[in-house]
Amino acid sequence: MKFSVQRETLLRPLSIVAGAVERRNTMPILANMLFVVKGNKLTITGTDLEVELSAQLAVNNESGGGESIT
Repeated sequence: MKFSVQRETLLRPLSIVAGAVERRNTMPILANMLFVVKGNKLTITGTDLEVELSAQLAVNNESGGGESIT
């Protein structure tokens, strides 16, 4: 996965999704956010298994894919 986006464009969706990310780390994977690039759209998803938040934004896609990012 490789994409580019302006820092300012990425910060707001990241801060929104971070609100759902598990902080207590009972399950380490819940401390991560899922980034998926399809076409020219990035979807960021975070969950604590009770609440799930997703945000989408336009990016310059060089190669699609997905990654779990801490």
